[in-house]
Amino acid sequence: MFPSWYDGIAPVYDRAIQNLYLPYRRLAVEMLELQPGQTVVDLGCGSGLNFELVRERIAAEGTLIGVDASAKMLGRAKEKADQHGWTNVHLLQHDARLLGRRDLAFPNERGVDAVLCTLGFTVFPDWETVLDRTLGLLAPDGRYCIMDLYNGTANLHTRLINVLARSEISRKVWAPLQAKCDDYREERHPLPHGMGEVVLVTGTPRASP
Repeated sequence: MFPSWYDGIAPVYDRAIQNLYLPYRRLAVEMLELQPGQTVVDLGCGSGLNFELVRERIAAEGTLIGVDASAKMLGRAKEKADQHGWTNVHLLQHDARLLGRRDLAFPNERGVDAVLCTLGFTVFPDWETVLDRTLGLLAPDGRYCIMDLYNGTANLHTRLINVLARSEISRKVWAPLQAKCDDYREERHPLPHGMGEVVLVTGTPRASP
């Protein structure tokens, strides 16, 4: 299972990918149109590379809940939060396939204002189950945003990424969200050297009939 793999790479994770994906993390947070005081779930938060970007939007009165299956990655995230004195950042070790409102640090009947997932859906086992389940975390007007990699061509780069990240970047992770949102928005940004593209998608899921 992937948590043990990410436990092993936690000490070098930030150095390996922080600079490469920072512009797209920033775009993902911008697409959520967050406001001060809102509650956000960072799904598959890893070492907390999204935390500062989210906190810039929700401010000290907001709440950020970072969820990840890897204890070591959460340990790195906790170090960031402690170093910066982010008292409104709360961490939860949990299997995303089983995550519900009652598991969150601050559950409420209405749900959270936003769910953000960066580079997670190409890694999660049963990723479509994860999406269906975590859509249920949202308030009726809540927004969901996914930032991930896509490359439908099997080449050296895609095989290398899939091995190093324990991922499958040929998944069309945007498709289920596109089908569930009337205000669906999508951006695609090509990566160099045949690596594929970064796909950013967001929307407010329509209410179930």
